[in-house]
This record gives sequence, C-alpha cells and structure tokens, in this order.
Amino acid sequence: MEKVSSKQNYILIGRRNCSRGREVRLDGYWLGRMLTEVKDIAILGKVNNSDERTVGSLFFYLYTMKKLPVGLQGFKRIIEDDLLYIDKTARIYELISSGKLYFLSRPRRFGKSLTISILLELFQGNRDLFKGLHIAEKEDYDWKPYPVLYFSFNNFGHQPTKLEELLDEAIRKYAHEFGVEIAAVELSGRFNNLVENIAKKEKKPVVLLVDEYDKPIVDFINDLEQAKKNQKVLRDFFSPLKGLELHGHLHFLFITGVSKFSKVSLFSDLNNLTDLSNSKLAHDLTGITHEELLANFSEHITHAAQEMEVTEEELLGAIKMWYNGYSFDGRTRLYNPFSLLSFFLANEFANYWFRTGTPTFLVELIRNRQVDPKTLESYKVPDTFFDKFSLEHLETEGLLYQTGYLTIKKAKRSLEGNEFYLGYPNKEVRHAFIYNLLEAFTYQSPAIVGQALLFIKDALKEGDVEKFITQLNVLLSDLSHFHAPKGKTTPTETDETKIFAMWEGYFHTIIYLITSFIGLSVRSEVSKHKGRLDLIAETDNYLYLMEFKLDEPAENAIQQIKERDYANSFQNTPKNLVLVGIGFSRNERTVKTWESEIWER
Repeated sequence: MEKVSSKQNYILIGRRNCSRGREVRLDGYWLGRMLTEVKDIAILGKVNNSDERTVGSLFFYLYTMKKLPVGLQGFKRIIEDDLLYIDKTARIYELISSGKLYFLSRPRRFGKSLTISILLELFQGNRDLFKGLHIAEKEDYDWKPYPVLYFSFNNFGHQPTKLEELLDEAIRKYAHEFGVEIAAVELSGRFNNLVENIAKKEKKPVVLLVDEYDKPIVDFINDLEQAKKNQKVLRDFFSPLKGLELHGHLHFLFITGVSKFSKVSLFSDLNNLTDLSNSKLAHDLTGITHEELLANFSEHITHAAQEMEVTEEELLGAIKMWYNGYSFDGRTRLYNPFSLLSFFLANEFANYWFRTGTPTFLVELIRNRQVDPKTLESYKVPDTFFDKFSLEHLETEGLLYQTGYLTIKKAKRSLEGNEFYLGYPNKEVRHAFIYNLLEAFTYQSPAIVGQALLFIKDALKEGDVEKFITQLNVLLSDLSHFHAPKGKTTPTETDETKIFAMWEGYFHTIIYLITSFIGLSVRSEVSKHKGRLDLIAETDNYLYLMEFKLDEPAENAIQQIKERDYANSFQNTPKNLVLVGIGFSRNERTVKTWESEIWER
C-alpha cells in the first residue's frame, strides 16, 4: 500500500473491515461504497492547512485492486512493483519449446516491447520474477542463463538519420560489457564479430532480441530516399544472422516490428525464420482476450461501473465496442492493451491509443490516391496480402493493416486458398480515423470540423435540412483553394470525364464521412429495383433518402428518388421519411442548390 505522511497533507483517519456493498462512513460522512470484500482497508483523508478534514478529498485504497502499468514495458518493474500483469508465459513457453527463430509483427503499443522484456528476463535466468506464473510450473524448463543482446530501435529516437553510427555504438557497448574484441571494419562484420566472440567466450550461444526493427523505415515512410538508406543499413546489419545460426552461435532470435518489409535480408536469408504475425502460436501472445479481461480486471470493472453509474454488463458491452475487435488470425478477438489500461485508469471512454499516433500521412495518402473510404469498412484480401511489403509499392490497405487502423474482421479458409476481410477493429479507431479523414478531405482545421459536426448532428436529429446544408457548406468552403485549384490548364474531353467522376465521388465521400462520424446508421449506394440510391441515413426519428447531383439542379435529384420509387420499401417505417436532393457545383466546389420534402405515404 502507498505510504503517506503529513508532509503530503494526508492523514490516516481510520480502518474498517468491510464486505462488498457496505457503505464506508467516518464521523457521519459518506466516503463510498465498498467495491469488493476486503479484510482490511485503510481510509486516507486529505487535510488542509488548518488541519480540517476536506470531505471532498477523502479517498481509500483497496489492497485487492492492483495498480495498472499504463505505458510501462519493463517486465521486471511490473513484477517488482506488484502491478497488474496478465500471464502470457504459457504462450512464451510454447514458443521456446517449438522453435528458436521468430519474427512478430504487431501495431504500436500492442505488447511487443513487453514480450521482448519477458524474454530478456527469462533467458537471463531471473527465475524469481516468474514466481506464480505458468512457466514457473514447467519442470522441464531449466532456467539456464544465456548471454543476451537486446537492440531496441525505439531507443534510437525519432527519425534516426545516422542509423549506422547508432548501431555501431551499440555494438561497441556490448563488446565492452562482455569483454570481447571487434576487429572488423564494416557494420555487418562488426556485428558478426560481436555475436561470435561472445558465444565463444561465454561458451554458450547468444540470445538476440530486436525490438521495432523497422522503426528507421517507418519513421521515413514519406521520405523514400532516407527510408531506402536506412533499409540498406538494416540489410547489412542483419546479413550475418544466417551464418551465425548455421555455426551454432545463436540460441534464440526474436524480432518485432509493425511491418514485414522486403529487402532487409531478414526474410530472404533466414529461411527458417518463423513469422508469428498470423500464426496460431501467437494469436493471443499480445493484446488482451475477453477471458483475460474478466479474470484480471474484476475489481476494476466493478469500480468503473460504480463510477459511471451503469451495470457491469452494460459497461462490458461498451468496453467491447470501444476497444475490442483486433484479430490477427480471423478467430481470436483482442482488446487493445494500451486503451484498456488507460480506460480503467480514468474510468472514461476516449481515443487513448489513437491519440498516441498521428495518421496524417495515411489519411492524406487515402485522399491523394482517391481511395474510397467506404471500402475500408470491409476490404477483401488473399493470404498473400500479408507477405513482404515493398517501400517502392506501398499499398494503402497494407499500411493501414500493419499500423493497426485495420484488422482481420473475418477469415474464409478453404482447400483452394484463404480469403480475409479487413475492417476497422472497433469504435475508437473507426470514429477517430473517420474524423481525421474528414479533416483531410475538407482541408479544414479540427476546430472547424468539430463545431460543424456538432451542428450537423443536431440538425439531422431535428429534421432541419437547411441547417445541415449550411454546415455542409462550411466544411466545403476551402475546397476551391486547396483541392485541384481552378484555371491552371485547359482539360481535354477525356480529362473532363475523369474530373467529373472524381468530383462526384469526392462530394459523396464527404457526406458519407459526415454521417458515419456522427453515429447515424448509414448505407451508401444502396441498390434498388430501379436503380441505386446514393445514401440512406437514419436517426431515432428521421430516415433520410439522399440523392446527389453534380452540375445539375437539386430538383432533378428529388425527381429521380420519386420516379424510381426509392421510398416505397420504407412504407412501414414509423419514422419521418425525408427526401433530400443536393446539387453540387464542380466549379464553386460547394452545394449550389438543395431541396427536401417529407414523403407522404
């Protein structure tokens, strides 16, 4: 339990033996309701300078509710500080028993570094840290220590341009630590000397742990020249691994990253390197399963439900919607560990994981490549999709998957081959990513987008189409300046056709992003027996049928909805059915005309 003293303006004001559900009071003041049954609880109160108890600052600590290791990646500190740890050593034992050369790809902040830290302590023979964990019960594990080399590319800082110097410095440090000589001049030779000489001196093969190997590439994903330079350095650095393994100098190799880039020698030279990224061996090695959530966070769940004044069942449903959904095999569903821990720390739903990264490059790539955001909801790929990624030919969807903005939603396996469907993993990612896409497609600031979306949400809930159109034009107001500026060249007839199609899709995309973000039930390009309706958006009381026209009056859109009987299938809805026609202007790049009417059954 945390120590307190009068210097911190805290004072121990009582102890209670309490059962779950019992109210805790002191001098008639209600301090709270017990969240779980405990034998001994210390009640701490904050005092002000006049030594009067400040009732609003009273709080208590439960011995049974462990503190959360938010942002911590060191296994030793988590265990020694008695922080909450979800036991993954059963899976790690299985890996160690099954092979010795592994690569694992996972998104950022998804447990890669903690896994590396566990392996480091394991191979250094620090058995005491594993008391009570699954691997401690394995009688056939000998706890024999090995020389361990740990290279974390995260430690090289943001955008490392002097990568070779940083690696050479790390080699010199380990050479000094183990007392070995390095005779070679080239980077590959020096690394080879390091591992070989340590293995010979210690009379034991070396364990090599490499965390975030591809960070020097990913950091420069929008600077191809520097990315290729770093790619070459990594290729040289890792090139000795095959020889070291063949000569028995490597006991175990574990490498992590977010992507499996080609031309890095790892995947071409090490023929027996096992890629765990989509393997059953590692389907739940990182991330948190629902079963692990229930088994390890019971007190935190109860506490959060009390704080938020909802039932535990309601809370679990919301947590699942917000943070669950990741899958790397199409079967096992995982919670984002960083978001889950952050939620229980604050007892508030927010975009915790999304905030730690800036997908600016990705959303601009989607906009500039004219990728239809609707396809990101469900995108079918073959199993070859997960093979190596090329810097020269970066696939948008591949980048989104590797970086954690898309995940495997469904897998279809057959004798002919496997197919996978990608999509947003959960509400946190979908909600935040669509918002960022809207900023990119409208070229507006977060403040303008945020305020306009609030007005649009209210307008559509109230059936106020005029207010919706006004705010839509606010979002479109800067397109004429930023996107495809007018008057630079005279387009050909073929260009005109392409430009027309581009703008028609562009406006449609913005409407889709708006209605999706504000939480409406949205269906886009809905096939009907007489044609295809551009968009259906639904609130609690209104159902909107929207048709868009480019360089045509809005009355044509309304007329098309009527002539093609788009509304007939909604005869039985109790909601107000609103027909909306919007005429966009390609030259002015805004809503030129609009019409709406309530459909009379």
